[in-house]
Parts: sequence; structure tokens; C-alpha cells
Amino acid sequence: MSKTFRALGLMSGTSLDGIDLALIESNGEDKIRVIGNDYLSYESEFRNKLRSIIFSTKIAIEDIKIIENELTIQHANLVNNFMQKNNLSNKDIDVIGFHGQTIYHNPAQKITWQIGNSQLLASMTKINVIGDFRVNDVIEGGQGAPLVPIYHYYLFSKIDKPSAILNIGGICNLTYFDNQLTNLIAFDVCYGNAPMNDLVFKKLGREFDENGDIARLGSPNIEIAKQIIDAPIFNTKIPRSFSRNDFDIILRPLENLELKDALATHIYIISQILARDIENNIPHLPKNIVVCGGGSKNFFLIENIQKRLPKCEVISAKKLGMNVDFIEAEAFGFLAIRKLRNLPISFPKTTGTKSIYGSKGGVLFEVN
Repeated sequence: MSKTFRALGLMSGTSLDGIDLALIESNGEDKIRVIGNDYLSYESEFRNKLRSIIFSTKIAIEDIKIIENELTIQHANLVNNFMQKNNLSNKDIDVIGFHGQTIYHNPAQKITWQIGNSQLLASMTKINVIGDFRVNDVIEGGQGAPLVPIYHYYLFSKIDKPSAILNIGGICNLTYFDNQLTNLIAFDVCYGNAPMNDLVFKKLGREFDENGDIARLGSPNIEIAKQIIDAPIFNTKIPRSFSRNDFDIILRPLENLELKDALATHIYIISQILARDIENNIPHLPKNIVVCGGGSKNFFLIENIQKRLPKCEVISAKKLGMNVDFIEAEAFGFLAIRKLRNLPISFPKTTGTKSIYGSKGGVLFEVN
């Protein structure tokens, strides 16, 4: 029987809403127990700082490093507060999986950049940290994303197969699997919540369109949608990955629409691209499409996906007893455990890594 480890997973995604924390116990394979979770919402001032380094081309390196340390301190405070609330000590946790915040991603040039000071986090929490999960995969010719599929494979192992797990965060990505790990396929589909959230924030000062209620009132602009769906970026071969700012120019025509129509068009685009990818890029139509991430709460989006793929059952991971908000954080705890066990975290059919047995990502930062 393989040893189990306790890991804290930390995720700050492309939606820039805050930090997800999850505590799991696992062997990095088929034994998974989710113990607890927590969340820290970013203040609007700090969220704007993150936006400034993602979208600005003129920010100084010194400013990036200052923001990086601020980001790390917020992660450390969340960890320490969680430990205190749950009467845990650093001896109770084997490792922290620290994703950091992606600010630039260009795998074609073998570049992926997640800010986050892993050594500072280890020092502040007194727990060993594994960070830099994506770098090795990119160096080995992969996309560096998505990395969650190996966790999806084990977490959802008991559902009918073949199945697909659709994660809708700031980016929308898909994991397909059957009974064989070697058949695991994954790729980024298109954008997810990020541009919709940005639009709602810009127009209304709100963080998101709750339940998709505003989009439900609108009508998609099919002409604009078709132009976006046919854009080369959404028609590249898989595996593929995207960065938050890959879509700025492509999506600009939607800014001229009334908000409800722009959001309805976004949902139409995501549904159409997803269905096309499923029909063209995976070997069998999945029996289930299990949706997780913040987008699983956009009921109008889920309805549109179901309408476009009537032969699949589209369900929220919540119906399977999962907490849809923390699966990615759980995954990075899981990946940290796999690093401790010297197991690969990405594969040729999930990221395109040229390492035929999978890429062993992550860097260990030990407590001084």
C-alpha cells in the first residue's frame, strides 16, 4: 500500500477573484480524501495591481516583484489562518502545492511565468512548498497546461465512462478519459469566465453575472460570434493552452453590444467551440460532461452546452458531491504529492510534452 500525504493546495486563477485553499490526504493516485477548504477574496485594489502586470507592457520588474511578495503574503496568511482555525500545526501537513498567479504564458517560446515567492511562503508557513509546476512541461515541449487532468482522472474514477470533465474558470479546459490512463486527453477549449467577468465589472461594477441571469435576457449576435468561432486561435490542434490576454483583440467587437447581448454571445461562442472540439478531437462522445469551476454556477451557460450536446448528460460536479469551487486547489495539492512520489503530472496527450512517460513538474522549496 502506497503512503499517503497531507497536502495543502493553493490556487489563484485567471479570474483574479482570490485564493482557493484545499486540504487533501492522498497517495497521489487512487486514494483521495478531501479534508477542508478555505477562500480569501482579493481586495479590489490588489486585484487591480494584478491586472496591471498582466495587461500592461510597461510595468517595471521591481513593481512585479513587490506585487509577487504581496501575493505570497496573502497566500501565507490564508494558510496560517486556516491552520489556526482547524487546530493544525505545520507538523500535520507534509507539503503545500503553490500554483501562484500566471502573468504571462507563451509555450511556443518555452515561456510560462507564474509569480509567487515559494521560498517566502515556506518560511512564513514553516511547511515545505512545491511551486513552478508548469515550467518543466514547457521546457519539454509541452503547453504547460492544463495540469489538472491527472487529478480529474482519479477523482472521478467511479463515474460512467467515457466521460469528460469541463473546468470553467477564467479559461475553459476539458479532460476526457476512459478506463485506461494512457487514453487521458486534455486541452484548453477557449476562454471561460474571465472576459465575461471583466465586462460585467466594467459596465456594472459587479464581479460576475450571477447564474447567467443577465445573459439569459440577451440575444447572441451570430455574425460576431461566427467571426470569433472561426478565429485561428480556436482552431489550432490539440493539445493547446491559452493565456488570459490571448483573447483581447478577438473579443473586442463584443464590447460595442449591449451588456446582455454581449454576455449571451459569449455563452453561445463557448458552447459552440466546446461542442466542435468534443466532436472533432476526442475518440468517443462522452456519456457525461461534468462541469466544475465558477462557470458551473452559470446555469444559462450549462443549459446552452446541454442544448448543443443533447446526447451527453451535462451535470455539475456538485451533484456528485464535489465542491466545484475548490477542485483546482485540491488538484495542486495532489500534484505536490505526486512530486514527492516522483510521479509525472502531465502527459503527451494532456499538454503535448515530448516526455513519453510524462513530465515530472514542480520544484521543492524547503523550510530553512
